[in-house]
Amino acid sequence: RQELAVGARRRNEPLERILMRNAVRSTSGIATVTVITEPYACPGRCVYCPTETRAPKSYLVNEPAVMRAIRNDYDPYRQVGSRLSALHDTGHATDKIELIVKGGTWSFYPQRYQRWFITRCVEAANNFPTQEPAAQCGMRNAECGIEEQHPALRTPNSALTEAQHVNETAASRIIGVTIETRPDYVDETEIRRLRELGVTRVELGAQILNDRILELIVRDHTTEEIRHATQLLRDAGVKVAYHLMPNLPGATPDDDLASCRALFEDPAYRPDTLKLYPCVVVKSAELYQWWQDGRHQPYDDDTLVELLIAMKRLVPPYARIERVIRDIPSTSIEAGSKRTNLREEAQRRMRARGLACRCIRC
Repeated sequence: RQELAVGARRRNEPLERILMRNAVRSTSGIATVTVITEPYACPGRCVYCPTETRAPKSYLVNEPAVMRAIRNDYDPYRQVGSRLSALHDTGHATDKIELIVKGGTWSFYPQRYQRWFITRCVEAANNFPTQEPAAQCGMRNAECGIEEQHPALRTPNSALTEAQHVNETAASRIIGVTIETRPDYVDETEIRRLRELGVTRVELGAQILNDRILELIVRDHTTEEIRHATQLLRDAGVKVAYHLMPNLPGATPDDDLASCRALFEDPAYRPDTLKLYPCVVVKSAELYQWWQDGRHQPYDDDTLVELLIAMKRLVPPYARIERVIRDIPSTSIEAGSKRTNLREEAQRRMRARGLACRCIRC
């Protein structure tokens, strides 16, 4: 009654639903918060990978998540705080959070940086919605770069444990942490460290299950490393996600379909989730010169959509297709599909033919 007397209104759930933007972002009851690590060296030499000085390897500065990171000087505390604020202000619940860490090869970053980064993310969730001012929370100067001797990176091991303990009863609880890395950087020691950081899911850049094509694109690992990493992660109770890239140089639609078929027929793979990232050509990648020289010609949109339909039909009910296209702005794509609604078009054609995708999301 006292609140109503000063102008506050009782909750109006129908009105809240009307005012909510992009309701799908939290339909599951979990809000996704994506943060980006600072630009840093990457061990990979992949020919298709964007290479921009102001973004981590494989990312572009005009991708939405990277633009948010740049606005916050790549500071993890500020990234989490600003994203939670945006979600809250557009009507989404922020009591349960899945933290997704993107940027280059996570396992190649200095270990102190990794621990500091995750600690600051958890602390930001613990402090939301109050959020300490920057001067009081030890935020790092972005111009300093990633240097292990930098004072702000001297986060004691206990700081993360303490932050995780506080988060168990915080208003915004992190119920899952996802990182992405290369299959050849996963071993027993790495998995132990990931468990300490609270990682519950690892996204592996599998790209394609074809050793000939992996060699051609200079991926520097084979399918053996993919199988080994998958087994280690699965044995440790960590969920496994794969990135698949149809339309890679040297691949045909038949190669891509065979790769997807092996993905679920071979028990050595069988990921929990799947992201389909059709390969596109951007200027900062070596592949751009291949395309200009006529060494690579992407599939046309119709071929790509038909391939995606065939791939979706192979996905079993226990797996989830999270994405069917990457968030690369069309203005940065020199060749390859610029359609942002590939999933929608594939589903439209499937419905017209009486077909259906069986993945959890569909």
